[in-house]
Amino acid sequence: MILKRPNTIALLYITLLISTAALCQDLQDLSILAADASYGKEIIKLPVDWAPNMNIEGFEELRFSPGWGDLESPQFWSYVLAWDIKSTSALSASEIEQNVEQYFDGLMKPNHWATAFPEPVVVLFPSEDKNTKQQFKGRMKYFDGFHTGKMMTTYILAEQTFCATTQRAIVISRISPKL
Repeated sequence: MILKRPNTIALLYITLLISTAALCQDLQDLSILAADASYGKEIIKLPVDWAPNMNIEGFEELRFSPGWGDLESPQFWSYVLAWDIKSTSALSASEIEQNVEQYFDGLMKPNHWATAFPEPVVVLFPSEDKNTKQQFKGRMKYFDGFHTGKMMTTYILAEQTFCATTQRAIVISRISPKL
């Protein structure tokens, strides 16, 4: 499987800001990613109540492309999901998959289209690129409880940086239905 970085996300310049005091700040002040003002932003403390089976602690930053919610936009459902989490080691692909599945299962359940639907499925493969970051490519199939009320597939380009000194893992996932 060959995935290319989605063009809609390529405009988003990523800056890692690893700080040991990050979680001591208000959520509004936390940041992992840098983007221009056209990208929507949310910061959420982890774990979240609606995904009780996630086993990570820290915070996440979401950056939504300008066309994220527009069905007609080439940027539809294109966003970046970044986690800054407490960890004694880098997460395995399986641990990332399981936490993303739990996250989306809880996120999409309260919707007005259906009361039952398949659980999300995430598949990540280690990238062949070798450097100091762990890199993954994959896909996610899940029920779109926000815009369409249908199953959809998105592609994932993810990278992880682990710092043993601060015991923090930063996982950045670029997600889009476009290859």
